[in-house]
Amino acid sequence: MAGFDWNQLYTVFKARMGDASAVGRGSIPKNRSYPYTDLALTDNTGGNYDLSNHEGTQTPVVTVTVYCDNYDDATCQQVSVRAKEIMLSYGFQCIFQPIKIDNDTKEVSRWIARYRRTFGAGDELSVLEQ
Repeated sequence: MAGFDWNQLYTVFKARMGDASAVGRGSIPKNRSYPYTDLALTDNTGGNYDLSNHEGTQTPVVTVTVYCDNYDDATCQQVSVRAKEIMLSYGFQCIFQPIKIDNDTKEVSRWIARYRRTFGAGDELSVLEQ
């Protein structure tokens, strides 16, 4: 199995977001504080299989959705930029820039971005040197 660990990414992301936003994954709690950032693993394709059918790589796609109350686009944008900095620092590529998505309700602002990275066997999640 290749080196991607979803729990590790979530834990690191949540810690690095700090006070910028509450963070959850895959579901939106009913009683949340804003801004709220949802991290969802939306794909995790395997690849580079050998003749014994052992997986050589995994390519996770992570969707980051930021919610703010009072239709606060400025805060949503700031939190989205912070999330993007964190994801890029771990080698993920931004494949869908943080952008405002219209809602049915005017009380909550929602911004979405998607990130992708290929992990090979033995790869670890670590901050890239800058």
